[in-house]
Amino acid sequence: MPLHTSEPVRGPSVVTAPRPSPTLPDDLVSMLDRLAQTIVDALGFGVAVVNLARPDGALEVVSVAGDQEARAALLGAADRAARWDQMLDASEPWGALRFIDHRNESATEEILRWIPQMDMASGENAWHPMDALFAPLVAADGSRLGVLSVDLPHEGKRPSSITCRALEAFAISAALAIEHATLRKRAESSEARYKALATHDQLTGIANRSSIIDDIDLATRSRRQDQRLMALAFLDLDGFKQINDRYSHSAGDHVLQTVAIRLRGQLRPGDRVARWGGDEFLMLLQNLDSERDARQVLKRLSAAVAEPIPYAGHLLQVTASVGVALVDPREEPNIDDLVRRADAAMYEVKRERFALNSAPHHNAAGAAVVGQFVPTS
Repeated sequence: MPLHTSEPVRGPSVVTAPRPSPTLPDDLVSMLDRLAQTIVDALGFGVAVVNLARPDGALEVVSVAGDQEARAALLGAADRAARWDQMLDASEPWGALRFIDHRNESATEEILRWIPQMDMASGENAWHPMDALFAPLVAADGSRLGVLSVDLPHEGKRPSSITCRALEAFAISAALAIEHATLRKRAESSEARYKALATHDQLTGIANRSSIIDDIDLATRSRRQDQRLMALAFLDLDGFKQINDRYSHSAGDHVLQTVAIRLRGQLRPGDRVARWGGDEFLMLLQNLDSERDARQVLKRLSAAVAEPIPYAGHLLQVTASVGVALVDPREEPNIDDLVRRADAAMYEVKRERFALNSAPHHNAAGAAVVGQFVPTS
């Protein structure tokens, strides 16, 4: 936003700007505050302002040094990118800077918006209230980072070529700082995204195989002082292939996503659920007082899985076969062996159910009854 105000400007004062946006790094805003204040102190401008380009293209004032009233009026204000484009069209190049001469008929109050009341100096080189001087801040790839604007030069005169070159140097410093902060933020976002991809299943959003292996490892190492049981449950969906074959893989994906949400919603604090692969899920149950506690948790999980799932005008339904490996507090199980035992118990449930060529027995909630609890040794 141009640095003009309808109120009289009362001379520079040192002001510490509040943090205008929680999305901006504090160190970047502090650096821009110092830079703007240095421009005021060292180059003799009454006001210096830094605008940053937002994702929506608008430019927001994030730092103001100089007059207190100018700061109060400008800090946090945002202007459309189109207005800055109009200012560029109405300006002439002063090296890397841009200057709007009040004698240019395109320099209207609508473009400048903020116009100071000031006593004009005499002479052809006098600074006019409708004059404006600014430096576009541009990234290495040519994209707009923001704008550095100054106003009210010393003694009301247009700044000298030496002052303009110094202002250009400050503009370069500001652009480098902003670009560095932008790249760092992108890198941090990418790192967080890659970390999430490494630990979470992309389809369902719950933990993936490697993540729950880490959880099991941590649980087995930290539970030595705990005297309660731990259980690893291996859950496989019954009827999932038929849904894929009859309705489509999109329907199957919807079922997996819904089941993941339901499983996560039924677990207790401290328990973990992960997609092991395909239609298989692994659950780590901690701090169990008895096998009965594990059965109660798993019955709730099985009941939640068996609830009908609406999809494209249909009600899809799957049930769960669950095998469980219990871990006594005195044992130090091998993780691979623990997973293998839970997996084998799950397949034993399936074998017994379908070998009898009978439908799964259901409890009151309509879910397949959980079976096959085995110790780790």
